[in-house]
Amino acid sequence: MRRWRRIVIGVLVTLVVLAGTAVGLAYWQASQIVDELQAGPKAAVVRSVRPELHRPATHALVKLPPEPKAQTILVIGSDHRWTGLDGARSDTVILVRIQPSRHRIALLSIPRDLYVAIPGHGHDRINMAFRDGGERLLTRVVRETFGVEIDHFVEIDFRGFKNVVRELGGVYLPVDQRYFNHNVGTAGTNYSDIDLQPGYQKLDGDQALAFARYRHTDNDFVRAARQQLLLRVIANDALAGDWNLLRVRRLALAAARATTSDISSLGELYSLGKAIHDTPANRIVRLTVSAQDEVLYGADYLAASPEQLGSTVRAWLGASRPRASSSRRVATVGSPAPVQLAADGGRGQALLSTVATGMRTCAPTALPDGFWWPSSAARSYKLAGHPATALYATAGSGDAVLWMFTTWADPPVLRDPTTTVTRRGRSYDVFTAGGKIREIAWKVGATRVWITNTLRDTLTNPEMLALADSCR
Repeated sequence: MRRWRRIVIGVLVTLVVLAGTAVGLAYWQASQIVDELQAGPKAAVVRSVRPELHRPATHALVKLPPEPKAQTILVIGSDHRWTGLDGARSDTVILVRIQPSRHRIALLSIPRDLYVAIPGHGHDRINMAFRDGGERLLTRVVRETFGVEIDHFVEIDFRGFKNVVRELGGVYLPVDQRYFNHNVGTAGTNYSDIDLQPGYQKLDGDQALAFARYRHTDNDFVRAARQQLLLRVIANDALAGDWNLLRVRRLALAAARATTSDISSLGELYSLGKAIHDTPANRIVRLTVSAQDEVLYGADYLAASPEQLGSTVRAWLGASRPRASSSRRVATVGSPAPVQLAADGGRGQALLSTVATGMRTCAPTALPDGFWWPSSAARSYKLAGHPATALYATAGSGDAVLWMFTTWADPPVLRDPTTTVTRRGRSYDVFTAGGKIREIAWKVGATRVWITNTLRDTLTNPEMLALADSCR
């Protein structure tokens, strides 16, 4: 019964991983939730998209032998309003590859400014396909651009997404830097409002949505990484906690009301959910499309060559390793590969001393090349009722590494480490995703200390280990 319960939860938590949805209940209740995915005006959307599903692309970028039980799901995050399509655009586009035989899930975020061919409309940003022809045209464009057959689509209305986070009671996230904008109607502030301090913390629905959609000072690649991170955290939170029928029912209904999908049977959800349930966290791979800035006809786009698209698809399918996003070399956990960090001149220690909380801490003494300490990099606050200090170094907006100190003994982010390594007399809990160190944690007396990699995990494993060693 316990295993079945976890699989049932995993069934609808599939939709969390794919588009922010949630979990299932008993059969008749789960059927009601599945029906909600195509209720009312959603049914017309599903009917329009179905002809584009289960169809091979005209030209495949990568030819691979069939993979049993593998499925590809197109996830669309939109500002859709059921009063009409006018003005709606695809805020997020993610291709999810579920590979049960390899216990692997790969998320490929597609930048909304990617320059593509849109049948009947010439060339434009890929998110304009949604505006011009809704979910059906966007599905066709993604299929033909990446040369992949799409099995299912899942669309989530990000406004409804806030209700999912609300039903979860908020989500704990590592906010990697200071985020602030107050829209006062000027050209320089003409973005959504946001006001988040750095540090691991619980965000409510409005804050989580603002975090996911922010792109004022960085780009689509960083934005995609925030969205992927948020979806993974929501999935983990939905699976965690006690089995509470009322909570699960509220969560599942909130998720279903915010979601549209062609998935129409409990059998389909069961197989997807079991695959999700059986995939270790460190086998969930996050990728973004390789592309570069390009100005065409006076407008800014992201352009990708056929070679770049092919390389991206091969990495997404697991046929090759993705190219590193920087010159930093990826190494295995615990690798003795030498890493040269730059001494910070005592700046990290000085920043920590300005927010002393009485906790035992260690002071970072070195940084990777190109990183520096902002003047307001440190702050102290309460984390689940415990004293906490956050400290971050940055190489530019969207590329920040976060240090955390707290007496909270068991924060959710530090549960279930991938492995443990011992270096220089210190024992480290290591948390990986797709082979890259995401967090590395240890103890200083009663204080839990950990370092979180950048949003795109641009620091290599040796660099993360060296940063931990440098905190003395």
